[in-house]
Amino acid sequence: MTVKRIAITTILGGLVLAFLAVLALAILREVPGTNSYAVLAEGWLNGRFDADHCFDTDCALFNGLTYIIFPPLPGVIALPFVALFGSEFRFFVVLSALTLAGSGWLWWQIFRREAAGPDQATLLVLLTLFATPLAFVVLRGDGVWFFAQSWGFLFSSAALYSALVRRNALLAGLFIGMAFLCRQMTILYLPLLYVLLLEANTAWYSIDRAAIKRALSLAAFPIIAILIYFAYNYARFGSPLETGYSYIFPVEWDVADSGGFFLRLRVRELGIFSPDYFLFNAIYMFVAGPHVDFAGRYMTEMAGFDANGASLFLVTPVILLAFLGKWDRAFWFGLGTCGLVMGLTLLYHSNGFSQYSAQRYALDWLPILLIFLGRALKAEWTPPFALLLAYSMGVTLAMLAIGGIIAG
Repeated sequence: MTVKRIAITTILGGLVLAFLAVLALAILREVPGTNSYAVLAEGWLNGRFDADHCFDTDCALFNGLTYIIFPPLPGVIALPFVALFGSEFRFFVVLSALTLAGSGWLWWQIFRREAAGPDQATLLVLLTLFATPLAFVVLRGDGVWFFAQSWGFLFSSAALYSALVRRNALLAGLFIGMAFLCRQMTILYLPLLYVLLLEANTAWYSIDRAAIKRALSLAAFPIIAILIYFAYNYARFGSPLETGYSYIFPVEWDVADSGGFFLRLRVRELGIFSPDYFLFNAIYMFVAGPHVDFAGRYMTEMAGFDANGASLFLVTPVILLAFLGKWDRAFWFGLGTCGLVMGLTLLYHSNGFSQYSAQRYALDWLPILLIFLGRALKAEWTPPFALLLAYSMGVTLAMLAIGGIIAG
């Protein structure tokens, strides 16, 4: 082992230990009364779809009742723990840490198949776990949005694993259906999953008995998941297509100092989706770097951290190597899926606020790009890749630490 290899291995190992220490601290410091999925699960246990209260500002007020609007599967995951410990259950970060471990195992299996060798697979797993917004959402599993994203990432990763490694259409459909019940737009993975399941010499547009069986197997569980979601919406709001987002940020919940909160104003005056949000979201997705506001007479005091996050492509630029791989049909289907999911989020009223990391909504399409990064990474690129990985892990850790310190 060369001196350079020892040095970079030591640096990466130290960064991993630092991340694990921060995760342990987050687990120890978690307090009850922060994750609305606990309230949602408690309501189900009492035979209700509404809730007595909400820990977050973007819950819905409908016919005088409070509703936790977020997709239901994370609530199902929390249900047995809330049944045992009540709505004061305070180990959501532990549950989200399980998704980190599960995602690590899945991506190790995927990269063993897709990457050039074990060294490259190891570095790619480290990138997935500690140089993307996944680290942030796991650390913040005490919040409803982040908890849902950590499980959505796990299930979408499991769907890709089922298609690429297990070659099982039914399993791929099961997991993408579960991902949909955590993060709705992951349902758009279905065409890509179908293509990934094909043999190299099979045309994606061919229709025969095998194609019909494959499509039905892949679509079975997602159809069930969609029907469950429609029924859930109907039971709450009287319409299968009403998710509750039309009723968030009710004026009845305003307090004296909340009227200027920009997300409230956006939803009330511009709507949930609007082209007016595109420039803001695109700047943060592609251009904005980590930013700390300084104040004081000499501008030497940290006054705040930009809670809108930073560009994934600036924090983790090495993911752009995915575009140097083979531009085959899977790549184009994958790129189209990434573009569609990203495009919709660029028109959304929130870009992930609040986040002390890269854009966390990227986790909805990032698993796809990771596949093509694994395929593109060549053995001779390993040394510079490792250096860029250390940079990205360091920046991510710094953002989490600085953001956490300033936010208290």
